[in-house]
This record gives sequence, structure tokens and C-alpha cells, in this order.
Amino acid sequence: MVFELLKIMSYPKYLNPFYYNLGLFAVKIGLASAAFYYVKEEGIWKSSCESEKIYQKLKETAVPYVEKATSQLPIELPKLPERNVVSSIVKESWNKGVLITFKFIADLPNNTYKWTSKGVDTVRQNEEIKKLIGSFSNENVK
Repeated sequence: MVFELLKIMSYPKYLNPFYYNLGLFAVKIGLASAAFYYVKEEGIWKSSCESEKIYQKLKETAVPYVEKATSQLPIELPKLPERNVVSSIVKESWNKGVLITFKFIADLPNNTYKWTSKGVDTVRQNEEIKKLIGSFSNENVK
């Protein structure tokens, strides 16, 4: 939301665009640094027990706001999933991502050969390329 507001605002005419963009970059770095500092201070990067406590604290803090917001909606939203359900979903997604990544790496030589062959065949079908290749072979014969 903040970044959208920064994009919408145009820089003043008397300000050099370089300095305006530098200022925007500084604001973005500041926001990212503050977010990282807050997450580090809360203990997200500590043990899993600490992370679980933070998750429970976040859930307890967010529940009143979520209930207030959902009461104003015309539809009923489902409850937040329990920790063990979220954990199993994350593990499954992570494992699937790892498997797909290593399958891609294992198939990379074959796929590279296939893509290269297809690219070369496509280039060779171009009439101008055929003429260019033909001109080289005719010159070598003379």
C-alpha cells in the first residue's frame, strides 16, 4: 500500500528525478529494515518453540480484529486452520517444491538439448537464414 502511494505521487518539478528515486529507494530500504528488525526482535528466527509462541500471540492479537472485520462482511468466512494442519500443508508443499526442483535439475541436460535442437530447427526454417548459409557455402566452393 505504501509503495502504491509512492508510485502515484509524482516528484516535484524542482527536484531532480535521481534524488527523488534515491529517496524512494531509501524509504523502501528503511521499511524492509524495520520489518526485518521487528521480526528478529520477536524471535521468528529462534527455535521452533519460540516461533510457535509467536504464532499463538499473533493469532490471539489478530482474532478480535478478524472477528470485527468478518462481522461486517455479507458472507461467512471459514475459521483459521489449526497449527498442525498448517504445518502439514507447509511440509507437503515444501517437499513437493524440492522434488520438482530436483526433477528439473535432473532433466536439464535433456531439456537443454531438446530446446536447443528446436531453436536451431526454427532458425534454419527461416528463408533469410537459408540464403545466408547458402551464400557462405557458395563462396567456399569458388
